[in-house]
Amino acid sequence: MRTLWWVAGGVAALTACAGPAAPPLLRGAPSSCLLTIDQLISPDFAFDSIPHSLTAPGLASTGAGPATLLTSAGLTSAAAEDFFRDAPDLATLNGPVQIGDTVEEFGSAGGAATVFQADVRRLDAVRGSTAVSTGTLGDSAHATIRPGPSAVAGTAVVEITVEWRVNNLLDVLVVRGREGGVRPEDALLLAHRQTVAELGLATPRASPPQSPTG
Repeated sequence: MRTLWWVAGGVAALTACAGPAAPPLLRGAPSSCLLTIDQLISPDFAFDSIPHSLTAPGLASTGAGPATLLTSAGLTSAAAEDFFRDAPDLATLNGPVQIGDTVEEFGSAGGAATVFQADVRRLDAVRGSTAVSTGTLGDSAHATIRPGPSAVAGTAVVEITVEWRVNNLLDVLVVRGREGGVRPEDALLLAHRQTVAELGLATPRASPPQSPTG
């Protein structure tokens, strides 16, 4: 990510509850679950870091928790990407300026849940962080908002982190922008779009009008 912004920390766990048979695990390249540039909610975004694979040590270096925890929880693969848009006048710009997206795949839902819970504790412990509600998102979800360590060009900035679990997948979305110009809703909309793709669902669309017949 660009040095204009600061490095975010965060990653995920909840113990699985007994009940009906567990759904089949989600398998596939994590990079295929990442947001596409066409799914972003604001114009003018470009890749700052194209989709790339990450190992447990690589994730740990980004602040995603200890590599030993990720490995013991059964991390099988992971991928990440970053988007950025130029902000010539950040003081008046609405919406996200930077978006970081990470998908981690584990060998079990329980492993993903374990990491999720550890990440929630870490996110909440970050100085200045405030938990915000996510509504229904995946199997479990958590979000925080915190101020940036310093203003950018005299403008206060904030970071919103949404982390959620979809079966054995763990997703972390970090959105940054001007204070008052970016909202948790901006991040949650993207999180829902990513979840739809992970579950192989299609966004409902209105049926085209039928041509009249004679």
